[in-house]
Amino acid sequence: MPFRLIPREEKFFDLFEQQGTNIVSAARVLEELVHDYGSAKAKAEQVKDLEHAGDSLTHELVKRLNTTFITPIDREDIYALASRLDDVLDLIDAVADRLLLYKITKPTAGCVDMAKVIVKTAEATDRAVRCLRTLSPYYHKHCIEVNRLENEADRLLRDLLAALFEGVEPIEVIKWKELYETMESVTDRCEDVVNVIEGIVLKMA
Repeated sequence: MPFRLIPREEKFFDLFEQQGTNIVSAARVLEELVHDYGSAKAKAEQVKDLEHAGDSLTHELVKRLNTTFITPIDREDIYALASRLDDVLDLIDAVADRLLLYKITKPTAGCVDMAKVIVKTAEATDRAVRCLRTLSPYYHKHCIEVNRLENEADRLLRDLLAALFEGVEPIEVIKWKELYETMESVTDRCEDVVNVIEGIVLKMA
């Protein structure tokens, strides 16, 4: 029977999983926002609340990192994962913010499509995060799915940017170019998260 002189600190996994839940929730609210644009302000505030909750979790992770003698995974990996997860939430919040800040009249079909991809990517990222606690080999299929969705978002971004320059007002081009790129960046940061997870699992396995 395995025995540890000093018990492993499980709270890190709890906090990572809570952050994964926050990311999925924020992504789903963002998708609701672009579908029901009449309630955009209220939805953006919901995303902001989730982003603030995420900041609190990140602070708690860093605090525990600085006060825990034995960590379940390498300290630099805990910090890297906490930072990447925080980045995902920050970018989802940035998308919701800019939709209001730029006074977007109505989300485009491309914006709606990108929001759907963000939700799927967030969900796959959350599933990968939940593999960490037990070092489950299923992390690999979730990482592959995040990579596939990031590629899908990248292709969608290229198509949307190409279409932007066909008869759209210059100021609208500027607004939507930044919005589309920020939305695609959410999937990039999710890919960063699963890359960190993959490195952790391979190191610990």
